[in-house]
Amino acid sequence: MADSVPITCSIGSEVTGLDLNRLDASALEHLYRLLLDRGVLVFRNQEITHEAHVALAQSFGPLTELHPMYPHVEGFPITRIRTDAAHPPENEVWHSDLSCHVNPPFVSVLRDAVLPPVGGDTLWADLRAVYDSLPDALIEELRDAEAEHSLAQGFRFVADFGQNDRADALTAATNTGANQTRAVHRLFKMHPGSGRNVVYVNESFTTRILNLDPERSASVLADLFAAVRNPRFQVRMRWSPGTVVIWDNWATQHFAVGDFFPHHEREVQRVTVASNARSGPFL
Repeated sequence: MADSVPITCSIGSEVTGLDLNRLDASALEHLYRLLLDRGVLVFRNQEITHEAHVALAQSFGPLTELHPMYPHVEGFPITRIRTDAAHPPENEVWHSDLSCHVNPPFVSVLRDAVLPPVGGDTLWADLRAVYDSLPDALIEELRDAEAEHSLAQGFRFVADFGQNDRADALTAATNTGANQTRAVHRLFKMHPGSGRNVVYVNESFTTRILNLDPERSASVLADLFAAVRNPRFQVRMRWSPGTVVIWDNWATQHFAVGDFFPHHEREVQRVTVASNARSGPFL
């Protein structure tokens, strides 16, 4: 029997009593409802197979195509995110995965593969709680505002890192998939599963707020980014062998801490869900 314990008041729960290799329809529905409520679900001491990893993600909806900027596990739609001497930490920035897509991905299911002996925590921020904290006057002013999100903005660091192969992949992706590399989203969006409003901008991919002068756009974005960085809205998770995390990418942002680098390697593996099979689109 599954049990869950909240990690903070608004975001994150640790779930026990389940083997993620063997989930029936009732358990999967329970996890879906719990995810909509808590945003981030943490499972410990799991020995999940690649097949079960993919099946768990598919229970939430259809999967995305493989990420153009990362390698994958051979034979599986599982992205490998690795940090080592040749790949410095690159996720030390608050972001929602691929908000540059016209239809950004709904859920991510992440497992550990290689962990440093200490460090490498991951944090999530609750974008629902951030929205609820905003002044009414700001919400009214920006109710219909839209912001631009760009893949090139999110991965601009690859050239600085001298990762020429990834820079070439970024150029190719930008040239061939406009609906996957640049998008315009409402600043405030309603989550179709939970019905709650979220703030949908992030430091990695968001470039500007449309129809505002550059100074006002920069000022508003700076304030919203600062709100996401407020620990009141965050949950921090320490990895241990056998950890699996599911998070709602529409309701949260995340940040991977690179405090172990360059002394140790780290690899996590992710399956990404394209859309919510139970609700409408994220508009």
